[in-house]
Amino acid sequence: MEWYEIIHIRLFNRKDREEAMSVFSQLNFPKFNKGIKAVKLLQDIFLDNDLRILIQWQKGDENAKSIFGLHLVALLERFGRIHHIVCKELSVEKKE
Repeated sequence: MEWYEIIHIRLFNRKDREEAMSVFSQLNFPKFNKGIKAVKLLQDIFLDNDLRILIQWQKGDENAKSIFGLHLVALLERFGRIHHIVCKELSVEKKE
């Protein structure tokens, strides 16, 4: 089952946004890649200072925040307020 971690960062200001993006760009994803399918950095289209990191997992413990996700939070929490959640993908049957 695929599962996701979403880290939402509401950055304090534009300078913090640039620094947080710099920290993110310097991460060594292969070090953490066991089970990671994708890592994406997303920006809110209306709020420049809102970023989200989407981590898509294909295996691992979907009932807990990953070491990788917790590592990201520790690196980025000085730049703004953080909300970190774990989600699983649901299958929904389409009714015709």
